Amino acid sequence: MKNYSTKILILLTFFSSALFSIITPMAKELTLALSLGSEEQIAVINSMFLMVAAFSSLIWAVLADKFQRKNLLIVATIEWSVFTLLTIFATDFYSLLIFQLLTAIGFGAALPLIFSLIVDLVASENRGRKFGVLSAVYVLGNGLGQMLSGFLIDFYTWQVPIFIISISGFFCTGLLFLLIEPVRGAMDKLNKASKETDLSYKIKLKDLQKIWKIKSTIGLLVLNFVMFISIGAISSFFISMLKNDFLLPSSLATIFLILVFSSQVISGPLFGKMGDKKRQTDKNGRIKVVLVCLIGGSTLYIIAYSLTFISTGIIAAFIFIAIIYVGAFLFGGIDPLTQATLGETNPPQIRSTIYSLNYLAYTFGRSISLLILGQLYLHFNNQYSPGYLILSIMALSCSLLLIPILKYLPKDIEKISAGEI
Repeated sequence: MKNYSTKILILLTFFSSALFSIITPMAKELTLALSLGSEEQIAVINSMFLMVAAFSSLIWAVLADKFQRKNLLIVATIEWSVFTLLTIFATDFYSLLIFQLLTAIGFGAALPLIFSLIVDLVASENRGRKFGVLSAVYVLGNGLGQMLSGFLIDFYTWQVPIFIISISGFFCTGLLFLLIEPVRGAMDKLNKASKETDLSYKIKLKDLQKIWKIKSTIGLLVLNFVMFISIGAISSFFISMLKNDFLLPSSLATIFLILVFSSQVISGPLFGKMGDKKRQTDKNGRIKVVLVCLIGGSTLYIIAYSLTFISTGIIAAFIFIAIIYVGAFLFGGIDPLTQATLGETNPPQIRSTIYSLNYLAYTFGRSISLLILGQLYLHFNNQYSPGYLILSIMALSCSLLLIPILKYLPKDIEKISAGEI
């Protein structure tokens, strides 16, 4: 039954991740239909969506200590499904903003609770691979939102893609009733990772005090925050960038997006498995793989976006896509390995807090990234590529943050194993 429950959570991840990416490919069309000032306003809405989701995740995390996580997911999924449906009635900037922010409240529950449940469903030695699958599905869901918008906007109004995602949410709600919630910390007990039995999933001050002592955890949280400031907006406005800077039709831009980010469907599980294997002989194994992925991916992004200053013709577009494809493939290996490492460097009693904090870190990072990209878009005369280049350079500099993590991670793993934390 565990595999069945895991599949339900994976499907929910798939459709939930489409929520925040559904409107950005239609930035141009929404700007015209709702009489917005510029496409930058869509970036503002998307950014505020993520901020509200981040804050609401704190409330869901507190509730997770008092109620079954399964029931909370059911309530949250119904909530975001309803308000996603109501979004189709938006008539201007403010109504679109309000419906999106209300949708974000339910969206904020999805990933923190799903990650918490997955940790209790999967043995620690297999979490890198499982988080790799989750990461791949998250990318697929993100791509689903963009594909629906990118393809359908050429034939239908902007409301149709949003309506489809809403119906998918109601479908997931029904499936969640079939999910069997695991015992908290069950897999860690089986693997003797923790001798404690009093499991609490509240965000408590004492949890934060304990987390503060785990330097590698602090390093990973900072890394995810800064890294998502750098790369968080890149996939969100990729279709809009191709339509705007390369003057490609929406359908072709969407095909290019599918080609590029489908690479992460492969790389997430692949690098997750590779990191698990290297971890067997080296406590820093997963993070060393992250370092390779981060340096390689950001370097290729810098090269690709630099080419846009030379030419934006169709041939240049194909060369650009080829380079971005490999870069995106490498970036796809980062998230599952950092998630698996966080699960290893923290005892089960505080993991809900950890994953909520991590969710806050990369959600706020992505939100800030969208605001930065929006401002750079205006600054560079309504062109996305210069902003993307600047963000890629920032991503490369994030590799420096891995140095202290590599130093403290082996010590922290030993302390966790010995029950000292």
